[in-house]
Amino acid sequence: MFNPNLFAHLVKTNYRSFLIIATALSVLIGIVMSVFTPETMNDIAQTNMDAPVNPLGDISTLIAFVANQYFGNFALIFAMIYCVMIGNKLVADQVDKGSMAYHLSTPITRTQYTFTSSVYFISSLTAMFALVFLVGVGVAELVQPGELPIQTFSILTLGFLLLSLAISGITFFASCLFNRSSHSLALGAGLTVFFFAANMLAGMNESLEILENATIVTLFDSAAIISGDGYGVQLLVLAGLALALHILGIIVFNRKDLPL
Repeated sequence: MFNPNLFAHLVKTNYRSFLIIATALSVLIGIVMSVFTPETMNDIAQTNMDAPVNPLGDISTLIAFVANQYFGNFALIFAMIYCVMIGNKLVADQVDKGSMAYHLSTPITRTQYTFTSSVYFISSLTAMFALVFLVGVGVAELVQPGELPIQTFSILTLGFLLLSLAISGITFFASCLFNRSSHSLALGAGLTVFFFAANMLAGMNESLEILENATIVTLFDSAAIISGDGYGVQLLVLAGLALALHILGIIVFNRKDLPL
């Protein structure tokens, strides 16, 4: 089902988007690793003690700072942007623009096209966060040797990768389901933005904590990962969601009518 020529074409046509997001994430993890000092974070924490809501979360240690500020904010935003852009572009945008007719006129079947596209999507996200991990460890060892618990950071990175793959599954499925790019974006981007907003609101007000049950973002429990307990099931759910949605997207696209 995998087509290496199509995979190479997808790498070539999407490398700019990949490089922009991967570079932004790498620069940001470097900055986050560099600016943390216990003294600075304690001063900030003291400043926010009397505030009704602590917008920074737990920043008492380097790994907590990374979990809350990097994975909880910066990485989440950029990963969602990448998933929405690439998910829509891989399938629905090709059908909408008429490019899919060209691809399927070659010796490439529908299943080959969507399976190879799914492999590209998953592998690009994996490469992106492998780079984030390497840059994060490298910068931390340079500026604050011994301060970063590498095993915990690796699990945090893996967990966030699984969350990103689950989001990619949503956007990929939406792209395979609809023939129009606008409809694909309405579902894929709409759900993604809702998840982000629900997660943000749930963390801002205790009365809105019920929203945590409406977003898959809460399955990435960084506090549980840092404490080392009770995060395995959530990560398995994210992995299962990612796999199921990518497979469903391939099946739906293979069976639906195309305006070719």
